[in-house]
Amino acid sequence: MVIGVNNILDCLELNTPSKKRDIEDIIRNQYQNNNENSSSTQFYHLIIDVDTTLERLYGGFYPDWLAGGEWSHLYSYILSLLKTCQELSLCLVFCFDGTLYRYGQSQWYYEQIQQRKKVNQIFKHLKQNKSGLPRRHLWLSPPAFQLCLRTILREINSPHLIMYQTWGYGQCQHQEQIRLYARQYNQSLIGIVSSDIEFLFSTKINNTNILLKYFSSKNFKLSLKGKLTLVEIKLNQLKDKFSLDNKQFSLLLTLLGNHIISDSDLIHFHNDILRNQDLSTPSSKRILSVSFYSNVI
Repeated sequence: MVIGVNNILDCLELNTPSKKRDIEDIIRNQYQNNNENSSSTQFYHLIIDVDTTLERLYGGFYPDWLAGGEWSHLYSYILSLLKTCQELSLCLVFCFDGTLYRYGQSQWYYEQIQQRKKVNQIFKHLKQNKSGLPRRHLWLSPPAFQLCLRTILREINSPHLIMYQTWGYGQCQHQEQIRLYARQYNQSLIGIVSSDIEFLFSTKINNTNILLKYFSSKNFKLSLKGKLTLVEIKLNQLKDKFSLDNKQFSLLLTLLGNHIISDSDLIHFHNDILRNQDLSTPSSKRILSVSFYSNVI
């Protein structure tokens, strides 16, 4: 039973009105904090880790996606996003993962199994409810989604929408190159939208460790009124959630698996800890079981 370290964010209650922040308020606060070095005409930048934000970039839940993708709606959504960015002098930096993982085969294999299960659930639902559409949580991105998104961004060709693709070998190359982009846009950078927990930790910019603002990819939302809202996550939130000190929290992250100790290396440990739980148990409850183990050591 594989858990995955990035699923630790599922343990936080993020989808509440009190935690949602309008991007306009975030920009205003940053402008006030950097008032001496900023101008009213400058662009603000927000990095988007595309591969972990796919579910929020397709523009909402539409039944036509069951037929392979509603590309006209995706195009309209990106245009609406562009309009919001123009009004706020905001530039979205889309970062696509183009690296080849040498140590990520087990994670890739696990993801394929999960996608196959979801496809089977979709067909099962359609067989039992011929007139009813699958529920929202069964949405699966079309295979050509990233290609079409890249094509749309190139076709629009706006300075408010910048696109990069990382490259290289090894599981950390993508994160390292995104950090390079963060250094490039340091003065005007609002933060990063992702579900990769690596970005929760400090980044060295100009020989100084800087903690980038980290926004949940699952809560990246553009409303019908053109309001872009984000939910910020801080490292202390996770530590307080599990009541762990720094050493215990580091142990928890290690026991959930990473690029050094893979999921396959920990599978027997996870099976032993979670022997009384089945595959239907939410990942948040599985992580709580591992955190209890970290707490008692």
